[in-house]
Amino acid sequence: MVALLVQTGLFDSALSLCQTFKLSLTSVFEGLAFKCVRLQFGGEEAQNEAWSWLADNQLSSVVNTKESSATDEAWRLLASYLDRYPSSNGQNHRCVINKLLSHGAPLPDWLVKSYKAVDAASLLRLYLNFDLLEAAADLVLEYVDALLGRGHQYFGIERPLSATWSSVWLPYTSIDQLLQALTETQTNSCIYNKVRDKLDEYHRLVDQTSRRRLLAR
Repeated sequence: MVALLVQTGLFDSALSLCQTFKLSLTSVFEGLAFKCVRLQFGGEEAQNEAWSWLADNQLSSVVNTKESSATDEAWRLLASYLDRYPSSNGQNHRCVINKLLSHGAPLPDWLVKSYKAVDAASLLRLYLNFDLLEAAADLVLEYVDALLGRGHQYFGIERPLSATWSSVWLPYTSIDQLLQALTETQTNSCIYNKVRDKLDEYHRLVDQTSRRRLLAR
């Protein structure tokens, strides 16, 4: 029944049914993500058809104007569901991103931003799974900067690395995989050097922080 509701675009009903019977919401989020992909690459006919099923879902207000396309409204519906149905481990974000990347669709900025705050390490693994090395490198650079106190609020980090607070970590396994992948092609040497230099900066601060904590005891 959930599959049929998703297929016809009745996502509100599908989510309600899943909650009633304590079913996973994954299929609903994947189904809506796929519809967003089809609209992204579809033509005028797909846009016209989408207005019908969009109106069947209780989005705050479906905006059918020249300024807003059916694609925009479908993304807005997806964003509203991610806000209304949060998952403790970021599963809903993860399945949406995985679905989009598996179909070669670019990730919306708002989706990347919201998932970075939930589970940056998982986002890095997804980038690596789809060989998005440049995006993965950019994420590592941003994440290390966040640990160093530059933009930590965007990653859900309460306190960056300091002499009084050293409880921060890096997903070293994924970063090692990234560095290995970057070394396999000469075109990525510049990106490799940027990541390597940023990690060296982080390790220097970790060393300094550890020494200060030892001296303070």
